[in-house]
Amino acid sequence: MSNPRREFLGLIGAGALVTAAPRIVVGAEPAFRAPARPSHRTAWDLSWTDRLRGRHRAVFDAPDLSEGDPILRAMVWGSQYRDVFGTDLRDTSRVLVLRHLGIHFAMNDAYWARFAIGAETGFADAAGRPLTVNPVRAARADVPAPFRDLTLEEFQRSGGIVLSCHLALMHYVVPRYAATGLDEAAALEAATRDLLPGIVEQPSGIFAVSVAQEHGCQYVPVS
Repeated sequence: MSNPRREFLGLIGAGALVTAAPRIVVGAEPAFRAPARPSHRTAWDLSWTDRLRGRHRAVFDAPDLSEGDPILRAMVWGSQYRDVFGTDLRDTSRVLVLRHLGIHFAMNDAYWARFAIGAETGFADAAGRPLTVNPVRAARADVPAPFRDLTLEEFQRSGGIVLSCHLALMHYVVPRYAATGLDEAAALEAATRDLLPGIVEQPSGIFAVSVAQEHGCQYVPVS
């Protein structure tokens, strides 16, 4: 790919981000506020660390949506290690951490549709209509074939590990459900239910990045 980032941005319909620069993209405080009390959960799934293997290990830190860059860069890393070193993806370890505003990529299509995340963040289809689906979740027919599999589902299918930040969920996601009239516990339950399958929630994104590094992953910023 001569310029994978530029071509990928066009295919996911994120060009509006460049000119519109919505608040949630540039990092301004959202209109939603986190519940007053953090979760008191004490048991966290760290079994993903048992899946780390091989000489080549990387953790991709995604604190923002960044026009779709997180999944693009995580996928390109694997393909380039394969092309340059002849390394099979099964012999690499790739960890993508969705934290801060990047938490929206961890949510399912129902969440994107219900809360109009596409309109809020500038992700649109080829006709300029705000997307009502998570743009990086799964392959879409309207995306050209060379780029169609640059998705979270393909990343996971090929052995990639996707982690999400619980603090970001509490701050950026749960309040949206609370605003519909749910109490804090019910809002948290609904938000957790709408996390994409296979994504492993961690106490925070920074915690996840740190643990991955302790297990030999090189740090790679992707947003």
